[in-house]
Amino acid sequence: MKSWRPALIISALLVLFLLGTLAYFKIRTDRLYVHIGKAYVEVVKDSTFPVVRKTALYPGNPPMVDSTWITSPAIITFDDPDHGFTLPKTIYGAVGYREDKVDGITTSPMLKALPFDQTVKLLNELQTTLRSSGWTPELVRGNDWIRASSGEEKQKLQMKLFDQVDRVTLLIPKKYSLLLHIKCYVRCDERNKNTARYLIDIGMGEDIFSKDES
Repeated sequence: MKSWRPALIISALLVLFLLGTLAYFKIRTDRLYVHIGKAYVEVVKDSTFPVVRKTALYPGNPPMVDSTWITSPAIITFDDPDHGFTLPKTIYGAVGYREDKVDGITTSPMLKALPFDQTVKLLNELQTTLRSSGWTPELVRGNDWIRASSGEEKQKLQMKLFDQVDRVTLLIPKKYSLLLHIKCYVRCDERNKNTARYLIDIGMGEDIFSKDES
């Protein structure tokens, strides 16, 4: 009777190992560490995201890196030492390159379109994070943090989003720019607060707005 016990124990351990491996890959979220101007080779080295496999090449002799595409769960960290931040998990994004350095980053820091209240909660958290990292609105008329704290502000924003996006341009002057958008994305034409769904989009690049300022 005892002769089968070692085989049974080994089989049980193998099953536990396989279950643990499956659970790991199910909950694992790859991380992408980028900032404008960062070298592609450094992005590859610092990230757990499969950058090489997910990067399209621009044909040439030799080929040049063109863009890295995010289509599976990932967390993006903008890893500037002074103005960095980490975004919530996403399944969409792209990193563009010019001369083997990061030139632009676009993403939606969400896994899906959400109801208004949940989207606004995320919006306020993002704005708080960016503000604490030193990002400030571009100094032009009509450009300011998106206001959605009070009940009245939220109501006005939701009605506006049925017709157009709301956005703010943020800067680290002479260094980076960030465009933050919130928009109605699903069932907007119905103008029904209960069924509409919303998205937040973020685009980052070099600061091209304040270069000519004295």
